[in-house]
Amino acid sequence: MVGMESGQSGVCTKKCGGGNQYRHRECNSPVPKHGGSDCTGLGQAIEKQNCNINPCPVDGGYSEWGEWGTCSKTCGTGQQTRNRSCNNPEPTMEEETVLNLG
Repeated sequence: MVGMESGQSGVCTKKCGGGNQYRHRECNSPVPKHGGSDCTGLGQAIEKQNCNINPCPVDGGYSEWGEWGTCSKTCGTGQQTRNRSCNNPEPTMEEETVLNLG
C-alpha cells in the first residue's frame, strides 16, 4: 500500500495577530513503482493550520502637549511645566511604556 510521509510544520507566517502554518506531505512511503497507485485519494498533500492568534502588542505614543502651567516666580527666572500622557494610543500587552519618543 502506498502511504504519505508527513513533513514537519513550517514556521508561522506571523508573530502575532493570526498567521498560518503549513505542512507538506510527500507520496514516498513507499514511492509508487511498476504501475502502482499514487497517493490520490489519501488526502491532501498540504495541511494548513492557524497559529500565533494572540493580538499584537501596541506601543504607546504621546498625546499632544498640555497647556503651560503657571510660572514658579513672578519676577526673575522661574520655571513653567507642561505635560503629555502616554495614551495616543495607550500601550497594550507587554508594552507598558512609551519607548524611543524622547
